[in-house]
Amino acid sequence: MHRISFACILILIGVLVVAPCECAFAGGGEQVEGVRLEVGTEARKDLSLTVYNSDLALVRDTRIIQFSRGLNLVELSGLAANMDPTSISFTSLTGPGDLKTIEHNFDYSVVSRQTLLQKYIGEEIWLIVDGIRMPARLISVDGQGRLIVDLDGRIVLDPPGSIELPPLPSGFLTRPTLIWHAKAEWTRGHEVEIAYLTTGLNWSADYVCILDDTDESCALTGWVTLNNKSGTTYRDAKLKLIAGSIHTLPVTPPVRDAVKTMMVSEELAGTGMMLEEKPGFEYHTYTLSGTTTVANNQLKQIQLLTAPHVQPKKLYFLEKPTSRYMYESSLSPGQSETISAKTVLEFRNDEESGLGMPLPQGRVRVYKALSDGSMDFIGEDSISHTPRDEVVRLYIGDTFDVVGERIVTDFKIADKSREEAYCIKVRNRKDEEIDVAVVEKLYGDWTISSPVPYEKRDANTAVFEVNVPSNSEVEILFRVHTKFK
Repeated sequence: MHRISFACILILIGVLVVAPCECAFAGGGEQVEGVRLEVGTEARKDLSLTVYNSDLALVRDTRIIQFSRGLNLVELSGLAANMDPTSISFTSLTGPGDLKTIEHNFDYSVVSRQTLLQKYIGEEIWLIVDGIRMPARLISVDGQGRLIVDLDGRIVLDPPGSIELPPLPSGFLTRPTLIWHAKAEWTRGHEVEIAYLTTGLNWSADYVCILDDTDESCALTGWVTLNNKSGTTYRDAKLKLIAGSIHTLPVTPPVRDAVKTMMVSEELAGTGMMLEEKPGFEYHTYTLSGTTTVANNQLKQIQLLTAPHVQPKKLYFLEKPTSRYMYESSLSPGQSETISAKTVLEFRNDEESGLGMPLPQGRVRVYKALSDGSMDFIGEDSISHTPRDEVVRLYIGDTFDVVGERIVTDFKIADKSREEAYCIKVRNRKDEEIDVAVVEKLYGDWTISSPVPYEKRDANTAVFEVNVPSNSEVEILFRVHTKFK
C-alpha cells in the first residue's frame, strides 16, 4: 500500500512538471498566467464607425471570441493606432455577466530596427561579414540603431556587416495591440463589442456649384470627404457622420512613430449607396445606406446630395473691409478711394430649390458653364452648418465692371461730437442694370441724414440699396453725426 501511494506521488509530480503552463506577456512586460488568445480581424462579425467633423470617431468593433474558464489574456489586433485607451469599453453581447475585465493594456509601438534590437540586449546575436557568421553578445543600441557588441571579449562599436537575430521573444508584439485581461465564468464563445474613441478620422463637406450660361440656374452637388489617418483599415464598416460642434476636453496624445501618408481618392457614386440625413440630439447625422471600406491613409469621397436646378440670385455689395469712422484721424475733405463691388450668390436651402436638408459646413467651389460648352472656375467660399430653409450666401469675388468711389466732402469735430459728409459714386459699366447694396460700418452713437433711403441693419451697419442703369453712375450723398460721451 505504501508502494502504491509512493508511485502515485511520483506520477502526480511528473504530471505537474511536464504539464504546459499557458501564459502571455502583456506587451513584453511582466509574465501573467492565463489562457493566451490572439484575436485578429478575421474574428470580426460587425464594425460601425461614427465620425465627427472634429478629428474624432467612435469605433464599435464586434468580434467572436472563444473564452476558457478563468483568466484569459486576449490580444486584440486591427484596432486604431490612434485610439484613446482611456475611452475603451468591453461588452459581451452573449452573456454580459459572464465576463469580468481585470485590466487592459494598449501597446501602440510598431516594429522598427531600434525597438527590435532593444529586445535582444544582453542576448547572443550573429554578425555576418563577407559570408562569415560570428556570434556576438549585444550590449546596447542607440536611437539611430548603432550597436555596441561583445565579440570574443572585445568591445566593438557599430560593427560592419549584417545582423542575424534569434527568433522573436515570446509575447513580443509586432503591431499595435490591445491586451485585455478578462475572467470568464464558463468556457464558451462570446460575441464581444469593443468600443473606443480615436483621433485621425475626420470628415468634411465639399460642394460643387455649376452656374449655367445665363447665371439664372445652377447645379449643386455635395460630397463628403472622409480622411483616415487613424492607423488601421476599417473593412465593410457601417458608416455614420455627425455634423455639429461637440464639446471635448483637450488630450495630450502619446508620442508615436511617424507614419507615411498616402492619399487615395475614391468615390462611391454609381454604387447605389447614399447618405441619409436624420436629426440626433442637437446634431445631424448622415448614415450610409450600405457598408464601405475605409483604408488607412486614404481620402474617400461619398456623394451627399445633388440639386440640379437651384435658382440663385446674384447680388452686388460695395463695402469697405474696415470702418473709417470714429477711429480715423487722417480724413480730410476731398480725400477719396475706389473700391470694387463684391459678387455674392444667394439661394435658400429649401425644397423649392431642390435642397431642404441640413447642409454641413464645408467649401463650395463655383464654376461657370459657357455657351461654347467649356467651363471656368469663378471662385469659392465656405458655408457654416446651415439648417433647412436658411439662406446661403457665397462670396465669389470682386466685380470687374462695378466700382464705387468714396469721397469725403466735409469733416469737422465739435464739442463732444463729430460730423462727416460723404459722396459715394456707384458706377455700373455692364450692359444691364443692376441693384447694388452700399454697406457702411459705423460705431458709437450715430445718426445719418441723406436724401437716399437707407436701412439700419444693426447698431453698426447702415445699408443703401440703389438701382444703377447700364453704363451709368448713381450718387449717394449722406452726412454722419456721431456723439461722444
